[in-house]
Amino acid sequence: MEYSIYKFLFPPRPETALPPDQLKRYEGQGWCAQFKKNGTGTTIAISPTKEFFVMTRHGTEHKLWQITDYHKQQLTRLFPEKEWFYLIVEVLHSKTKTIKNVIYIHDILVYKSQVLYGSTFESRQKLLDEHLKKNALKETPTHYVCDPKNKIWFAKLFLKDFSELFYSIEDTSVDEGLVLKMLRGELGFCFAEKNDNQRWQIKFRHPCKKYNF
Repeated sequence: MEYSIYKFLFPPRPETALPPDQLKRYEGQGWCAQFKKNGTGTTIAISPTKEFFVMTRHGTEHKLWQITDYHKQQLTRLFPEKEWFYLIVEVLHSKTKTIKNVIYIHDILVYKSQVLYGSTFESRQKLLDEHLKKNALKETPTHYVCDPKNKIWFAKLFLKDFSELFYSIEDTSVDEGLVLKMLRGELGFCFAEKNDNQRWQIKFRHPCKKYNF
């Protein structure tokens, strides 16, 4: 489906939350893992003329954060084509004490002016690899750093050792846990906040006052 003008698309996100003792059940079953950062779910649409449309996952404007000129410059460098791109990210800023103005990219819905309906999560990650992993300046245990000032991160993908990854987390104020996603999970329509995309994702979080797991 062609994407030619800005329209808000609700990002895929997990609604199901399970305790970490269930992680081993998903090993070798076609799932992958990404670290779940303690950020604000955000969508960033980039137009062919490099105009940026930034919304929270609810389709509302950010109250505590604004995309900077530096972010725009770096995202333009990473996505230079004169096409539409629609990124799904976490913004680490208002919820973390020391990490500010960081964009953590973990999915994409529009690539070169095409909405990726019907595409698998695995195929969309390969598209992001070409722009982000390929141009990474360094890597950490959870992500690739894609810019000189350490403000644009790209989530790593893990295919095994989910339980070990979960319990390797030391600072839960930054890494809340893991999100498991089906590699062959297909992107469905994103017109409503609750949609079919929730079925191919599960979250596993460390306990805190807000939730039990």
